[in-house]
Amino acid sequence: MRKSISTAVFLLLFGSSFYAQSVIFEYDEAGNQVFRGICDGCKNSNSDLFSKTQPQASQPKTIAQKVANSVRAAPVPVKTDLTVLWDKEVNDYITKIELLPYNNFKILSFVDVRTLNNTSYIFRMESYPYGVYYLKFYLSDGSVYTRTVTKN
Repeated sequence: MRKSISTAVFLLLFGSSFYAQSVIFEYDEAGNQVFRGICDGCKNSNSDLFSKTQPQASQPKTIAQKVANSVRAAPVPVKTDLTVLWDKEVNDYITKIELLPYNNFKILSFVDVRTLNNTSYIFRMESYPYGVYYLKFYLSDGSVYTRTVTKN
């Protein structure tokens, strides 16, 4: 009797160590790990966790998220001219773009997007010192989207 109880306890403790848990990781768009956890739905390490297609990206909920997904600034780091491009779908959402230095509130340059006929603008930056600058996008709902650029 005693031998069967000890054998059962041994198998219970030793058998639970054979259960392999799968660990999943999630990353943000910059590649930083934002989540690490145990996969509850995975049965073993040979599961189809890695063969599944990525879940559909959720649709942007706010105008700022739509603009963030549609605005591009190039080249970064900039030397002379910074080109800012945006998609036609968000052209009506952007009202004004300002260029400001990182450590100052002085507006170096701005453009009223509503007066432009295209979906791009070039900021001339050859006369500005090296450093970090902000592009502030003023949106039609009153919110502000900010993007950081550097000048070499």
